[in-house]
Amino acid sequence: MLWGRGRRCKALAARFVAAVNAHDLDAFAGLITDDFTYIDSLREGVVGHAAALEAARTLFDKDPGIFVEVESVSFSDPYVLMRGWAHSADPEFGRRRAAWRARCEDGALAEWQSWAEGGPPHMSRTYAPDAAVDLSSRAASKPA
Repeated sequence: MLWGRGRRCKALAARFVAAVNAHDLDAFAGLITDDFTYIDSLREGVVGHAAALEAARTLFDKDPGIFVEVESVSFSDPYVLMRGWAHSADPEFGRRRAAWRARCEDGALAEWQSWAEGGPPHMSRTYAPDAAVDLSSRAASKPA
């Protein structure tokens, strides 16, 4: 049933946002698949549970003020689509309009893509330099 899947995936995305905002690595780790893919605004990213967890750990350590503020959520199978604001203690980033796209798979988050306005930073290269890869072939170029 599509409605049930959409509701469950939106709830999973909300738990992921809560884990990111709390900088809770245990919760983060428990919500993502083994082959989880994170894609940043520049269509670069990291693939794999361990790489994503290490990137999150580095991000939370280097930017203790980072958090996500979601203003709207919708579901368009197979994606949860969110819009809102990304906040950072880093004055270069500050507060920016943002959009996110999440894909759920078997009760876990399989993919998270983010977009931020205004010349976004190289998130993947900055926080996972050894694991960052070009994902432009599988990433949407802009939010839906």
